[in-house]
Amino acid sequence: MDPLAVTRTEAGLLDLHVREMEIGTLLEMLSYQAQRNIVSSTSVTGKISANLYAVTLEQALDAVLTPNKYAFHASGNMVFVGLPEEIAVLLPPPITRVFPLRYIRPAEAAAVVRAVLSKDAPVVESGGETKSSSEGGTASTLEMGAAGGSYLVITDRPERLQAAARVLAEIDLRPLQVLIESTVLRATLSEGNQFGIDFTLLGGIDFQNVNSASNASADLTTGQTPATKLQNTTFDLSTKFQGTDTGGGFRFGIIKNNIAAFVRALEEVTDVVVVANPKVVALNRQEGEVIVGRRDGYITTMVTQTAAVQKVEFLETGTQIKFRPLINDDGTVRLVVHPKDSNGGLTAANLPFEETTEAQADILVPDGDTILIGGLFRERTVNTRSQFPLLGDIPALGLLFGSRNDQTTRDEVIILLTVHVLKQTEHERAAFHELLEDVERVRVGTRRGLLATGRERLAQAYYHDALRQLEHGHPALALLDARMTLNNEPKHLAALKLREQLLNERLWDEEGSRMRDFIWDLIGPAKTTAPPHEPAFGRPRVEVEPGAALGHDRRPPLPPRGPDAQDEGRNP
Repeated sequence: MDPLAVTRTEAGLLDLHVREMEIGTLLEMLSYQAQRNIVSSTSVTGKISANLYAVTLEQALDAVLTPNKYAFHASGNMVFVGLPEEIAVLLPPPITRVFPLRYIRPAEAAAVVRAVLSKDAPVVESGGETKSSSEGGTASTLEMGAAGGSYLVITDRPERLQAAARVLAEIDLRPLQVLIESTVLRATLSEGNQFGIDFTLLGGIDFQNVNSASNASADLTTGQTPATKLQNTTFDLSTKFQGTDTGGGFRFGIIKNNIAAFVRALEEVTDVVVVANPKVVALNRQEGEVIVGRRDGYITTMVTQTAAVQKVEFLETGTQIKFRPLINDDGTVRLVVHPKDSNGGLTAANLPFEETTEAQADILVPDGDTILIGGLFRERTVNTRSQFPLLGDIPALGLLFGSRNDQTTRDEVIILLTVHVLKQTEHERAAFHELLEDVERVRVGTRRGLLATGRERLAQAYYHDALRQLEHGHPALALLDARMTLNNEPKHLAALKLREQLLNERLWDEEGSRMRDFIWDLIGPAKTTAPPHEPAFGRPRVEVEPGAALGHDRRPPLPPRGPDAQDEGRNP
């Protein structure tokens, strides 16, 4: 036995240098140097060669035993070495434990904890199917940790479950949130210039004889040539370039004898600016999406040999932003973002078309900064000419024998993103609450714009007046206004509660449904909001005296009651 084959360093680690040494002998040397009790099975045989520097006892055992298909198990100060099936007898039986999840998704949690579990340990994600099968039989103990919600159910040895619990405690933390504020600017400028001269020269016959029609001096439409003029020699020389022009613009025309001439000129400028500013809040590492636009539905048909199946598809246009933020510890945010600004619709054949400007980027943004992720400038120029052959090519003079239509379109799209990491401070909570109040103000202001004669506006006016009367100490007038409110809006909840408080009684009505009574009997009075043995929802208690029968009631009958008799304060 070489005493230098296994040595112990000053740090308490082991150096191992052996060649063709019996495994049993090497285990004895490791036990001596590590000062640990090592017990090996009689099945552990063979030789090993290894050179290891500064390793722990467990690392040394893994390196020596794994190539020979042996295993070990440490329990306290004892280390047992043998075949895997022999070591499995010494291990505690696997148990099943439920790990409730608060913030992280079950699939993400399962992917992380598998690193500390046994190779074939089964993991069930939030009531889903088992992800892997176990070789070690069924669980002997079930530790219930949650009832409902997201959770993981893991079956493994206790020490592995403890490691999984530590991992989940580190990763299942409350995530930060990110506010994405996007600004999309889309500017479109269209310029069009049109110029053309049309003339008509009719020889051998004048316009009057052919019953020509004219829209003042804008255009000329000739009629039928009279039969008496057909013997004359006639000719017609005309240009009709106005078909390339749109309506509007400058027009000048002269109609005299046999000649008609028209000059048309038009310059058209269209400037369209669209600014979208959607905002959305999303959890860290979770995908978010915001769409401000429209959906156009269209039908697609799939024809097979036996049937034709129709399906409704949707074309989404407008401003769309899809993103996934990843918050870093240094205050920056990695943002995977896909902004898109589009317009489109359906053709006459019910086929979708779309004009889109979009970008896709993976960028790093400091918290609170604004970046440009999309900028596009596009210009399109179209020059259309209609002219008389040859004559239209004459410089300057050719304008008399043709028409021009110039179109220039310039598109500019700018996409800006501002990223804010929300830390849930008092300032942020106050800002969100103020925004909620502003939305309520807008809603109330919109409702105030409705006609005052509508039933809902009348109900609101009467209810507000009821509160004022009650504030000034006039409960009778407040009750009258509450009744007027319910007359216009019978389901006005605030007026119903005010009426109950003023009269100290509850509106009630029997449904005449046996099933509802059966359900209330099943859940019992202890699970209702009414006191034990009291009817629910303010219904009155009805008690019949023993032996009471028709003809034996000597009390005077109650006066007739109307449908709103409870408003008089009498008991039903």
